[in-house]
Amino acid sequence: MGLLKKIGMQCRKPSGRLGRFMGRAMNSGHAKLRRWGLSQISIKPDSYVLDIGCVGGMAIKEIASTLSNGKVCGIDYSEDMVQLSQKVNDKLIQQGIVEIIQASVSSLPFEDDTFDFAIAIESYYFWPDMVNDLKEIKRVLKPGAFLLLVNGAYKDAKFEKRNSKFEKLLEIKFHTPDEYKDFLLEAGYKIEKINTRPEKNRICIVAQKS
Repeated sequence: MGLLKKIGMQCRKPSGRLGRFMGRAMNSGHAKLRRWGLSQISIKPDSYVLDIGCVGGMAIKEIASTLSNGKVCGIDYSEDMVQLSQKVNDKLIQQGIVEIIQASVSSLPFEDDTFDFAIAIESYYFWPDMVNDLKEIKRVLKPGAFLLLVNGAYKDAKFEKRNSKFEKLLEIKFHTPDEYKDFLLEAGYKIEKINTRPEKNRICIVAQKS
Protein backbone atom coordinates (compact mmCIF):
# COMPACT_ATOMS: atom_id res chain seq x y z
CA MET A 1 0.00 0.00 0.00
CA GLY A 2 1.40 3.40 -1.00
CA LEU A 3 1.97 6.23 1.47
CA LEU A 4 -0.93 8.35 0.18
CA LYS A 5 -3.29 5.38 0.44
CA LYS A 6 -2.13 4.75 4.01
CA ILE A 7 -2.82 8.38 4.89
CA GLY A 8 -6.22 8.13 3.26
CA MET A 9 -7.15 5.09 5.32
CA GLN A 10 -5.99 6.88 8.46
CA CYS A 11 -8.43 9.69 7.72
CA ARG A 12 -11.20 7.10 7.58
CA LYS A 13 -10.29 5.31 10.80
CA PRO A 14 -7.11 6.57 12.50
CA SER A 15 -5.15 3.91 14.34
CA GLY A 16 -1.66 3.22 15.63
CA ARG A 17 1.17 5.74 15.80
CA LEU A 18 0.29 7.35 12.46
CA GLY A 19 -3.38 7.53 13.45
CA ARG A 20 -2.58 9.27 16.73
CA PHE A 21 -0.42 11.73 14.82
CA MET A 22 -3.30 12.35 12.42
CA GLY A 23 -5.70 12.89 15.31
CA ARG A 24 -3.48 15.53 16.86
CA ALA A 25 -2.98 17.14 13.47
CA MET A 26 -6.75 17.35 12.97
CA ASN A 27 -7.12 19.07 16.35
CA SER A 28 -5.02 21.96 15.10
CA GLY A 29 -5.65 21.72 11.36
CA HIS A 30 -9.43 21.85 11.70
CA ALA A 31 -9.43 24.72 14.21
CA LYS A 32 -10.71 27.48 11.91
CA LEU A 33 -13.30 25.20 10.28
CA ARG A 34 -14.44 23.91 13.67
CA ARG A 35 -14.84 27.36 15.19
CA TRP A 36 -16.66 28.69 12.13
CA GLY A 37 -19.08 25.80 12.34
CA LEU A 38 -19.67 26.08 16.08
CA SER A 39 -20.36 29.80 15.67
CA GLN A 40 -23.50 28.86 13.71
CA ILE A 41 -25.28 27.44 16.77
CA SER A 42 -26.01 28.76 20.27
CA ILE A 43 -25.02 26.15 22.83
CA LYS A 44 -26.33 27.07 26.29
CA PRO A 45 -24.50 26.42 29.58
CA ASP A 46 -26.90 23.58 30.42
CA SER A 47 -26.93 21.95 26.97
CA TYR A 48 -26.32 18.25 26.38
CA VAL A 49 -24.15 17.89 23.26
CA LEU A 50 -23.15 14.85 21.21
CA ASP A 51 -19.98 14.97 19.07
CA ILE A 52 -20.10 12.28 16.37
CA GLY A 53 -16.64 11.31 15.13
CA CYS A 54 -14.82 13.24 17.84
CA VAL A 55 -11.33 12.18 16.61
CA GLY A 56 -8.80 14.08 18.78
CA GLY A 57 -11.39 15.61 21.08
CA MET A 58 -10.69 19.33 20.61
CA ALA A 59 -14.29 20.23 19.69
CA ILE A 60 -15.40 18.49 22.87
CA LYS A 61 -12.91 20.49 24.93
CA GLU A 62 -13.96 23.80 23.38
CA ILE A 63 -17.68 23.11 23.86
CA ALA A 64 -17.22 21.86 27.42
CA SER A 65 -15.44 25.10 28.35
CA THR A 66 -18.72 26.96 27.75
CA LEU A 67 -20.89 24.66 29.91
CA SER A 68 -21.85 24.86 33.56
CA ASN A 69 -24.67 22.35 34.08
CA GLY A 70 -24.44 20.64 30.70
CA LYS A 71 -22.44 17.73 29.32
CA VAL A 72 -20.61 16.71 26.14
CA CYS A 73 -20.59 13.10 24.96
CA GLY A 74 -18.17 12.14 22.21
CA ILE A 75 -18.15 8.99 20.11
CA ASP A 76 -15.67 7.62 17.60
CA TYR A 77 -15.42 4.17 16.07
CA SER A 78 -11.64 4.22 16.31
CA GLU A 79 -10.40 2.90 19.66
CA ASP A 80 -7.19 4.92 19.30
CA MET A 81 -9.14 8.17 18.75
CA VAL A 82 -11.30 7.46 21.78
CA GLN A 83 -8.14 7.08 23.85
CA LEU A 84 -6.59 10.24 22.41
CA SER A 85 -9.78 12.23 22.97
CA GLN A 86 -10.01 10.94 26.53
CA LYS A 87 -6.43 12.05 27.14
CA VAL A 88 -7.11 15.53 25.75
CA ASN A 89 -10.21 15.85 27.95
CA ASP A 90 -8.98 13.98 31.03
CA LYS A 91 -9.75 16.71 33.58
CA LEU A 92 -13.19 17.37 32.11
CA ILE A 93 -13.98 13.64 32.25
CA GLN A 94 -12.97 13.57 35.91
CA GLN A 95 -15.29 16.52 36.54
CA GLY A 96 -18.19 14.65 34.93
CA ILE A 97 -18.63 17.24 32.17
CA VAL A 98 -17.37 14.98 29.37
CA GLU A 99 -17.88 11.33 28.42
CA ILE A 100 -16.13 9.69 25.44
CA ILE A 101 -16.88 6.18 24.23
CA GLN A 102 -16.26 3.93 21.24
CA ALA A 103 -19.41 3.66 19.14
CA SER A 104 -20.80 3.93 15.63
CA VAL A 105 -23.14 6.60 14.28
CA SER A 106 -25.30 3.77 12.97
CA SER A 107 -26.08 2.48 16.47
CA LEU A 108 -25.79 5.19 19.10
CA PRO A 109 -25.70 3.89 22.70
CA PHE A 110 -28.01 6.59 24.06
CA GLU A 111 -31.68 6.78 24.95
CA ASP A 112 -34.22 8.59 22.81
CA ASP A 113 -34.52 12.38 23.22
CA THR A 114 -31.22 12.82 25.10
CA PHE A 115 -29.35 15.69 23.42
CA ASP A 116 -29.95 19.37 22.71
CA PHE A 117 -27.31 19.39 19.97
CA ALA A 118 -25.46 16.85 17.86
CA ILE A 119 -22.42 17.93 15.86
CA ALA A 120 -20.41 16.18 13.17
CA ILE A 121 -17.28 17.93 11.92
CA GLU A 122 -15.53 16.40 8.91
CA SER A 123 -17.02 12.98 9.64
CA TYR A 124 -20.15 12.42 7.55
CA TYR A 125 -18.01 11.32 4.57
CA PHE A 126 -17.36 8.02 6.31
CA TRP A 127 -20.87 7.17 7.52
CA PRO A 128 -22.13 3.81 6.21
CA ASP A 129 -25.70 4.91 5.39
CA MET A 130 -26.31 8.65 5.22
CA VAL A 131 -30.10 8.79 5.56
CA ASN A 132 -30.47 6.01 8.14
CA ASP A 133 -27.55 7.37 10.15
CA LEU A 134 -29.20 10.80 10.15
CA LYS A 135 -32.38 9.12 11.42
CA GLU A 136 -30.39 7.43 14.19
CA ILE A 137 -28.98 10.81 15.24
CA LYS A 138 -32.50 12.27 15.18
CA ARG A 139 -33.63 9.51 17.53
CA VAL A 140 -31.27 10.67 20.30
CA LEU A 141 -32.03 14.37 19.81
CA LYS A 142 -34.69 16.02 21.93
CA PRO A 143 -37.74 17.42 20.09
CA GLY A 144 -36.70 20.75 18.60
CA ALA A 145 -32.98 20.01 19.06
CA PHE A 146 -30.38 20.77 16.41
CA LEU A 147 -27.89 18.88 14.24
CA LEU A 148 -24.77 20.69 13.01
CA LEU A 149 -22.84 19.30 10.03
CA VAL A 150 -19.54 21.01 9.19
CA ASN A 151 -17.35 19.96 6.28
CA GLY A 152 -14.24 21.31 4.64
CA ALA A 153 -15.38 20.39 1.13
CA TYR A 154 -18.58 20.01 -0.88
CA LYS A 155 -19.31 19.21 -4.50
CA ASP A 156 -18.66 22.34 -6.58
CA ALA A 157 -17.40 22.73 -10.13
CA LYS A 158 -14.73 25.21 -9.06
CA PHE A 159 -13.05 22.55 -6.88
CA GLU A 160 -13.91 19.48 -8.96
CA LYS A 161 -10.32 18.62 -9.94
CA ARG A 162 -9.04 18.77 -6.36
CA ASN A 163 -12.06 17.14 -4.79
CA SER A 164 -12.13 14.22 -7.23
CA LYS A 165 -8.60 13.32 -6.12
CA PHE A 166 -9.71 13.35 -2.47
CA GLU A 167 -12.75 11.23 -3.30
CA LYS A 168 -10.56 8.61 -4.95
CA LEU A 169 -7.91 8.67 -2.23
CA LEU A 170 -10.32 8.52 0.70
CA GLU A 171 -12.99 6.39 -1.03
CA ILE A 172 -15.67 8.94 -0.22
CA LYS A 173 -18.18 11.10 -2.06
CA PHE A 174 -18.79 14.83 -1.72
CA HIS A 175 -22.29 16.27 -2.11
CA THR A 176 -23.84 19.53 -3.23
CA PRO A 177 -25.77 21.76 -0.81
CA ASP A 178 -29.01 20.61 -2.46
CA GLU A 179 -28.07 16.97 -1.89
CA TYR A 180 -27.44 17.71 1.78
CA LYS A 181 -30.89 19.26 1.94
CA ASP A 182 -32.47 16.20 0.32
CA PHE A 183 -30.74 13.80 2.76
CA LEU A 184 -31.89 15.78 5.77
CA LEU A 185 -35.46 16.20 4.58
CA GLU A 186 -35.71 12.48 3.83
CA ALA A 187 -34.46 11.74 7.34
CA GLY A 188 -37.18 13.95 8.81
CA TYR A 189 -35.32 17.15 9.69
CA LYS A 190 -36.28 20.76 9.16
CA ILE A 191 -33.52 22.79 7.49
CA GLU A 192 -32.53 25.75 9.64
CA LYS A 193 -29.71 27.06 7.42
CA ILE A 194 -27.10 26.03 4.91
CA ASN A 195 -24.07 28.31 4.84
CA THR A 196 -21.12 28.00 2.50
CA ARG A 197 -17.78 29.72 2.11
CA PRO A 198 -17.40 29.27 -1.66
CA GLU A 199 -13.87 30.64 -1.79
CA LYS A 200 -12.73 27.89 0.62
CA ASN A 201 -15.26 25.21 -0.43
CA ARG A 202 -16.57 24.90 3.14
CA ILE A 203 -20.12 24.11 4.14
CA CYS A 204 -22.12 24.23 7.36
CA ILE A 205 -25.66 22.92 7.78
CA VAL A 206 -27.92 23.38 10.77
CA ALA A 207 -31.04 21.19 10.86
CA GLN A 208 -33.73 20.77 13.49
CA LYS A 209 -35.54 17.69 14.70
CA SER A 210 -39.14 18.38 13.75
